[in-house]
Amino acid sequence: MKKIITYSSAVLVLLGLAAACAKQPTTSSKVSAKEYFDAWMLVNHPDAEPTPLGAYVIEETEGDGRLAGDADESPYLLVSYVVRDLDGTITDFSDESVARQLDKYDETYYYGTKVWGRGYNALYAGVDEAVSTMRVGGSKTTVIPGWLFTVARYDDPQEYVEKVSGTNSIYEITLHDIIDDITEWEMDSIGRYLARNYPQLSLADSLKYGFYYIQEKAPDDTAAFPADSGAFINYIGRRLDGQVFDTNIEDTAKVYGLYSSSVDYSPIPVRIDPDNYENVKMVVAEQEVTLIDGFAYALWRMRSHEKATCIFYSNLGYGSAGSSDRIPGYSPLRFDIEFVDEPEEDE
Repeated sequence: MKKIITYSSAVLVLLGLAAACAKQPTTSSKVSAKEYFDAWMLVNHPDAEPTPLGAYVIEETEGDGRLAGDADESPYLLVSYVVRDLDGTITDFSDESVARQLDKYDETYYYGTKVWGRGYNALYAGVDEAVSTMRVGGSKTTVIPGWLFTVARYDDPQEYVEKVSGTNSIYEITLHDIIDDITEWEMDSIGRYLARNYPQLSLADSLKYGFYYIQEKAPDDTAAFPADSGAFINYIGRRLDGQVFDTNIEDTAKVYGLYSSSVDYSPIPVRIDPDNYENVKMVVAEQEVTLIDGFAYALWRMRSHEKATCIFYSNLGYGSAGSSDRIPGYSPLRFDIEFVDEPEEDE
């Protein structure tokens, strides 16, 4: 995308020509949000035509694939994107190259395509309108006014102006694919991962839907942990691309850029309820922590000194939201877990 040059001072001149006051007007106190946005467009993209909702497409490369259409026609989109404010400052992005350009690269973060769900209250109105006319393989740059950054939908475009306030933004979006069934898409990803790493398993070998279990070392006792008994684990959490996002093992943390001198890298206590995996807890800083279902289910079925790997889809993990910058939405995960002896206390 070509660099977007802004002329904020020119916008303010346009807005203030009729003002008797010699003081320079500002968007917050002297002019309405719409007047400012319209003036900015007049200065920067005078020939651009508004969309039905009042956004402006300023650059587009047509794709030759499937048309996105509305949410019923394309419930999930696989995209990459860069978001800028009207001054051209990048405020959000998906790609590693942009992170490196901005000197914000972090080896522990996820970079790459993201899944955007288009269900109720999922995408902002202005963003949803932008993608609806895109085809797979295409890219589009759209200037979206702040009042279209709402998950609400109105029949009259003027209602957005009257009811919503937000930050004007420029979205550069590339549409890589359309996903009709997100669960099937995730399970296909798990299937390919199993074929590469655990060819003895197939998608039919789940212990519960979307959950796969590989025993690496047999337990020394097949009895379940007693109710409320204390046990200790070491674990490594990974995305299926291999990047570790969490661990309590010091050497692993150092290898994957997660190490912090303030973290106690020692076996972590867990509380096992033999009757209900949903009650399994991890104890961190003497506080019980609720676990995602897939991790809790793996701990619940494991026994003393057992070592295992579990792989599960996002419904048993972090779902559509993901977790921080390390786990995007709709991500299957892998955990390597070992039950170990209670660590000896330092004298």
